[in-house]
Amino acid sequence: MTSGELAASLRQIDGQRDKGKHPPNFHFRSKPFLHFHNGPDRTYADVRFGGDFEPVTASTPKQREVLLEQVKAHVTAELASRQRKRGQGQKDEQSGGYVRASVVDTSHTK
Repeated sequence: MTSGELAASLRQIDGQRDKGKHPPNFHFRSKPFLHFHNGPDRTYADVRFGGDFEPVTASTPKQREVLLEQVKAHVTAELASRQRKRGQGQKDEQSGGYVRASVVDTSHTK
């Protein structure tokens, strides 16, 4: 996988946007998420998998493939977590907070 192929694949992942184009600079949930550094001895991406940016080497085709899989896994997990949180409650329009949705079993009514 070339650097260009990596950038193109990263652009295809739902939930993130490329704000930089050259070099690519991705945001996820409106926050900086991934950007690249090219040094004389290596290329690496700074990726925010949690709190702070973590350097991930992306000099070889295999390293770029691993980076892509890590990013896909992280974004997928974050989006799934967000969906679960949204499904747990419904927003109360008056208070602006969330309330638990209740389910009523009507299968046993007369």
